[in-house]
Amino acid sequence: MTPKYQDGDLLIKRVSNGWIVVTGSYNDEESTIISVHEDTESEHGMKESLYHMLLDVFEVYMQSKRTSGLKISFTEKTREQEEEQKN
Repeated sequence: MTPKYQDGDLLIKRVSNGWIVVTGSYNDEESTIISVHEDTESEHGMKESLYHMLLDVFEVYMQSKRTSGLKISFTEKTREQEEEQKN
């Protein structure tokens, strides 16, 4: 059985080198869109690719200049490091 994805359907899967996102096509009911968000080469590669994938996939829900919404960020610093920097 092959899954059918309609507009608005979303599947996110973690694979060994990144994230795969499958969505239904807005223009064609028979088509699916597959995008890959590869981990970066940095020590935070998995976290960084997750951040970029979330921004891409959920862009319509993000805060903008004139609309409310989600606001996410990525940092390489720990909370402890950020707190030390504030003091």
